[in-house]
Amino acid sequence: MVSIKKIMNRILVGISFFVVLALSINFFFLPATQSLINTGNEEVKAIKTQVMTMNLPIRVLENVLTQLATNPEKISNIKLIKAFDKNLIELQSLTEETSNKIVVVEKGLTKLNNYSFSFYQSTIKEMYGIIAQITETSNHLESVLSTSQISKTDIDAIKTYGINLDANINAFELAHQLLNEDILKAYTFAVNFIFVVMIIVLLSMSLGIYKIVTYDQAFVLESLKNIENKTFEFDQLPKTKLIFREEQNIYDRVKVIFDEEKFAQKIKSVILSTYHIEDLMQELFKEISLNKTIDRIGIAFVDYSQQKFIAEYGVASYDKMKLGPGFEVNFDNTSLTDILTTKTSFITKDLEAELQKRPQSDSLRLLRNEGIQSNLVVPLQMGEAVFGVIFFSSLKQDYFDASDMRRAEKIIYEISGLLNRAYFTKVILSKITNSFAELVDQKDNETGGHILRMVDYTVLIASRLMGKNINGYNVNEKFVLEIERNASAHDIGKVAIPDEILKKPGKLTPEEWVIMKTHASVGADIFKSLRESLQVFGSDFYGFAEVIARSHHERWDGKGYPDGLSGHAIPLAARIVAVADVFDALTSKRHYKERFGLEKAVEIMKESAGTHLDSVLVGVFLEHLDEIIEIQNLYQVD
Repeated sequence: MVSIKKIMNRILVGISFFVVLALSINFFFLPATQSLINTGNEEVKAIKTQVMTMNLPIRVLENVLTQLATNPEKISNIKLIKAFDKNLIELQSLTEETSNKIVVVEKGLTKLNNYSFSFYQSTIKEMYGIIAQITETSNHLESVLSTSQISKTDIDAIKTYGINLDANINAFELAHQLLNEDILKAYTFAVNFIFVVMIIVLLSMSLGIYKIVTYDQAFVLESLKNIENKTFEFDQLPKTKLIFREEQNIYDRVKVIFDEEKFAQKIKSVILSTYHIEDLMQELFKEISLNKTIDRIGIAFVDYSQQKFIAEYGVASYDKMKLGPGFEVNFDNTSLTDILTTKTSFITKDLEAELQKRPQSDSLRLLRNEGIQSNLVVPLQMGEAVFGVIFFSSLKQDYFDASDMRRAEKIIYEISGLLNRAYFTKVILSKITNSFAELVDQKDNETGGHILRMVDYTVLIASRLMGKNINGYNVNEKFVLEIERNASAHDIGKVAIPDEILKKPGKLTPEEWVIMKTHASVGADIFKSLRESLQVFGSDFYGFAEVIARSHHERWDGKGYPDGLSGHAIPLAARIVAVADVFDALTSKRHYKERFGLEKAVEIMKESAGTHLDSVLVGVFLEHLDEIIEIQNLYQVD
């Protein structure tokens, strides 16, 4: 497909060339050729006149020779001899002058040949042949005339040469006239040809302009009308035959705009019809893959207070995601930090090469272990602030380009508001829940720091489990993140327990104990109600909190409450919280007891393993007792 700009440039160059050629023909070649032809005609006429003039000296010479032959006594006639010599000299002069003029004519013909067209080269070639004959005849004539004594035989030869010369001159004159006519016809044809070509060119330009005005303009105007009406059915636009590259560019650009806007409308409809953020990610993944295959989408939010990025959602075309929700990376350990200030999308074409540059990057290594080779990263913004980033990933190297980035940014523009509200409302609710849990804890505990210690204990146990690869105890970053966010709410149901029971210094009565045990189900009901009313944040929002609140007092041997669950039937998160809660209760002062020392607390923990507590989790806990002590020292136990 050609470019109309290049065609127009070539047409202008062609027209300029033909104009220059036409002007050159009219003002240079034609006048110069005509001048040469006219000069040649004059020269030929002059030669013809000279040849005709040669007849008189030839007759005189012939007459003198005849008289001398008839009257030998007149041989000494001075007048006859003088007449003979005079006419001989005149004939020699005419012959020499004719030869010279023939040379001039030949040079003119050679010069004329430089301005000629190839289709009358045969005429010029014929004229060269006649010139050769004239030259040969002249040479013979000069040879005879240069003889010391001219006989009657010589006179006959001179007469023959004169006749031949006259015939050659007449032939050359005729050929010269034909050449003159041929040249004029050739130039006339050339000018007419140029005129016809220019008419064809101008007609073609007119047809092109007519096509652009009639068809392309209709296509563009209808496209603008549809954009204004937000109707993006590309197939319904007026049809147009694409000839020029510019038309193709307009066609392709309009198609891209229509496809992007149509896709944006689909995304909007997904947002309006999707209830959970996880479902939104799944639908988004599916819709994007219909246009271009994407192997992975992930979202990480920014926690400015902790100076880290936290992965929240992820969906992939394959089963095992190694960098999943809950993965955290500090600002200092990732190049993503630059996006917080630049607010600019970027493409990583080759993750393997990037990993070689930054081998310390855990996130890059995990992505490469998944097989990801290229990334498109787009910031999530609300106003001027970047609150997260979204990753579009491919198993192919150098997979994304500028058009993909533009399309991705349009997608993010549509969903960023929803993600912003969902994420920050979720964080705010979690913060409110934790603050409320701390208030409840202050009612129950005489010493501070229980919530902080217990949460750190649970995170320690959960994170250390990730490296154990124990069957039935498989956890990931998301599990660790969720247990960190929800462990503090384990006793939130105690808000419903009267202070006289909650703060009773002695042993509770059976009736009081029944009331005390209700805090587990009360807490679970609180979070169940919140979960069901806030499903927009995901089906598992507050799910961890509900499970932990309800089951953290269940026992491994099945003698716990409220449901009497045992063993692995007790949710893993609740079992982890139970280990942390029991240890902190043993090492803290409560209304009903004094705190135990570390050795005594460890001994009780060991005794509780396999009866009250999960022995595997107790083992992990005690395996990292030095880190437990560090946490105790951090939040000093009174």
